[in-house]
Amino acid sequence: MTPFLLRIAQAFYSKYENEIYKLSFVFPNKRAGVFFQKYLAEIAGKPVFSPRIITIQELFESLSAYRTADKTEMLVMLYEQYIRIGRSEELFDDFLYWGEILLNDFNDVDKHLADARQLFRNIHNLKSMDDDLSYLTPEQINAIRRFWTAFMPYEGNETKQEFMETWQILFELYTAFRETLHKKGYAYEGMLFREVAERAKEKEDIELPFSELVFVGLNALTPTEVELMKYLRNRGVADFYWDYESPLVRDKKNRSSRWIQENLSRFPSKLEFGSGIPNAEKPDINLIGIPSGVGQAKTVNRLLSQLLNNKSITGSNAGLNTAIVLPDENLLLPVLYSIPQEIEKINVTMGYSLQHSSVASLTESIARLHHNTRTMDGETAFYFRFVLSVLNHPLVTRIAPSETEELKAYIQQHNRVILTVSELGTHPFLKLIFSPIMDWTKIGEYLKSILSEIYRHLTSEKHPDEGEFTGDTRSIDLEREFIVQYYKSITRLQDTLSSVQNMSIDTYFRLFKRLTENLSVSFSGEPLSGLQVMGVLETRVIDFENLIILSMNEGVFPLKNATNSFVPYTLRKAFDLPTYEHQDSTYAYHFYRMISRAKRIFLLYDTRTEEMQTGEVSRYFYQLKYLYSQHFHLKESVVSYNVSAPHVSPVSVEKTPEVMRKLQKFRAGGDASLSASLINNYINCPLQFYFSAVERLSEEKEVQESVESDVFGTMYHAIMQHLYNRYRGKSVLPDTLNAIIQNDDYLTDLIERSFAEHYFKQKDKPRALTGHHFLIGEILRDYVKQTLRFDTSFTPFEYVDSEFVFRSIHQVSGDLSVNIKGSIDRIDKVAGRLRIIDYKSGKGELNFRNIEQLFDNTKVNRPYQILQVFIYALFYNSPLPVSPAVYYLRNIFREHNPAITFAGEPITDISVYLSAFTEKLNVFLEEIFDKDIPFVQTQNEKNCEWCAFKDICRR
Repeated sequence: MTPFLLRIAQAFYSKYENEIYKLSFVFPNKRAGVFFQKYLAEIAGKPVFSPRIITIQELFESLSAYRTADKTEMLVMLYEQYIRIGRSEELFDDFLYWGEILLNDFNDVDKHLADARQLFRNIHNLKSMDDDLSYLTPEQINAIRRFWTAFMPYEGNETKQEFMETWQILFELYTAFRETLHKKGYAYEGMLFREVAERAKEKEDIELPFSELVFVGLNALTPTEVELMKYLRNRGVADFYWDYESPLVRDKKNRSSRWIQENLSRFPSKLEFGSGIPNAEKPDINLIGIPSGVGQAKTVNRLLSQLLNNKSITGSNAGLNTAIVLPDENLLLPVLYSIPQEIEKINVTMGYSLQHSSVASLTESIARLHHNTRTMDGETAFYFRFVLSVLNHPLVTRIAPSETEELKAYIQQHNRVILTVSELGTHPFLKLIFSPIMDWTKIGEYLKSILSEIYRHLTSEKHPDEGEFTGDTRSIDLEREFIVQYYKSITRLQDTLSSVQNMSIDTYFRLFKRLTENLSVSFSGEPLSGLQVMGVLETRVIDFENLIILSMNEGVFPLKNATNSFVPYTLRKAFDLPTYEHQDSTYAYHFYRMISRAKRIFLLYDTRTEEMQTGEVSRYFYQLKYLYSQHFHLKESVVSYNVSAPHVSPVSVEKTPEVMRKLQKFRAGGDASLSASLINNYINCPLQFYFSAVERLSEEKEVQESVESDVFGTMYHAIMQHLYNRYRGKSVLPDTLNAIIQNDDYLTDLIERSFAEHYFKQKDKPRALTGHHFLIGEILRDYVKQTLRFDTSFTPFEYVDSEFVFRSIHQVSGDLSVNIKGSIDRIDKVAGRLRIIDYKSGKGELNFRNIEQLFDNTKVNRPYQILQVFIYALFYNSPLPVSPAVYYLRNIFREHNPAITFAGEPITDISVYLSAFTEKLNVFLEEIFDKDIPFVQTQNEKNCEWCAFKDICRR
């Protein structure tokens, strides 16, 4: 295989030798020029003066007086003209998206020398069209007529009306925008190209800064490029060379051949040289399907190892004959991490996008933080999720590690949903980040201060005052380069937006994101040694023996046909503006030219069919398989992973000496106690008991944005306790309860205090409730009042106690005594009987048929609530008859008896049942401490639904 650029270098050095420096070579990209110079140096074998190497864009820029304008600055100028011409009050934020589409459309119009006046004309009379567009072909005129005929009438259709209102000002906007740029000496690329092309078309005597130009490897020429090349050809200072040697590229049935005949006839080559396409040996093409993006990167490692082992990659510049092509730039880092260590030199031509950097993610977190600011207690305040997003960011934790942990703990401990600035620490860097921003004009300096502090810290890490730094200096260098690029972008944006009056903080951050998302930081490396990692466009005119092309999926390579434009497809077609057919032809040429001289080609694609992915291989492979299989050795394979769910073995924990040691603390003399809820846990699932009671594992606490049921229950308990405590040992009458029900101010105070202590975690700072907290407070008020009304049916009764805490040693057997504790929600005395009452916020059973039912964990709805009050009654040990009751708050609004019933009969003296209950309870308690019975998973998987540990046991 002889590379196309090598043969170009051979031909011109053979003719010009040491005089070759007088020529200027024009390539589609800079990378092609670098390879050309390499080949030229190898051919010369001695130092020679290099010819001038430029891209087609640089050629136009060298012939124009205009300078290419900054995109953000152009958007601002375009917006100002849009507001003036359209008499619109649209915010810059709303205009931004449409402004970018307009810029692209204006660029296409100028690059393709379209008549903007006729394209953006106001269509009122279709009959006048034939005369106005007489310079177009009948087919083009018919296409335009079809569009507007179908479009009208637009009155009454809101979408069409909005389109027409914008369309009617486009030509004036286009003209005014160009005039504004012209006065400043600026232009967008299409405007600059058009200015040069129109001067060439008018045969002006353009001053050329070179004596002879050689155009190499171009293909899809715009009309502006055609006009300039014709002009240079006619002046006798241009020569042209096209990489159209592949029979696949030349095939008229292939879209890649779209421009071949026209280019060759217009711009023939002066020098002749033979074909560089090998004919004797068919190249190998391997299509490999992998159900993962990262899996593709791992496959790259295997393929490179194979090429190394079979000596397809050899020499001091191992890998220079090999390219990894990435149509999807998101796979860049996974691929770089997958390259074998034997390949020491790598050259990445793509650059690493700023939008994937940690600086970008921090900026995004800061933007979200300020998007959700509010005022609380006269201070600027932030939403906790966005505060945590900043505190968890690696760059922030790197600078203030202990302070960020303290703040996160504070947020969780105090359940702070909204945090004021004064709560967010004293560390200078954190104070800087959480500074309030009241005006968008201050954002630039704010961000620059944050970036400067990060840069200073990273620099001090790399160059400490004492000792040696043992971290990853390369990652620090990359981060610092990202910061430098961001800093420059902020400065440029500040200068650009100096004239903008009306902008929100959100708009600034959105504009800044758009400005930086197309920027990249180049990787260091030798461009002419080592493995080449490239995007599709970087491969133009360059040939490799070994090609590994990833993401060979339809919609990725080639790209989806998704061009946003104000100009409909029919009008684009009529005025020769680029359409999806143009894009298809361009990418087809890139692909078929790329593989034309390769010996070994590996095409990797993603087989997944989830979300937006289709798993469909690119059309290019089907074309190779069904149209061009005679030219290649084709092989297909699919890598499959075993994704079937593994067999989950039942999880159990043996009672080892260490486990028994931990259980010992629940026995008499130990410092821990079993409670009714823990005993219920054991009955439901012994393994759950082990995790929660023995190992003391708990679900990670999160900030509660709304009042969860457990907190609601806690506040209800606290209010009821406070209401009744002043009547301890006293008789409660109906008038007593009615007075409380009617005292809303008193209840409001209790509700606010309860919120402050149990939800806001600021006991000494009760506050008026607002928003959904107010609604929850009113629901809480309703439950409290209804409970008091419900209690009037039992008056008069004597209030005994609330939240009564007991601790007891229970003798299970001769050598087993255990600690038992509990907290009884309420105890009162009605008609000579003691009522032990448990409040439950949900609903449940009040009746049971036998004692065994309370312990039967095979049943879905085991009445565990009844077991709980039985344990309370057992250990309260009252001399009076005890009647257990459960207040289910969901039943409190209807008349019913809350007493526990046995076979439908209310229990008036629980002592009758306690002997049988105690016997059954002891069986389970002995089981807990039996070293031969392991802690096993429950057999009733219904118990697993809300278990905090189900991920551990994989239920």
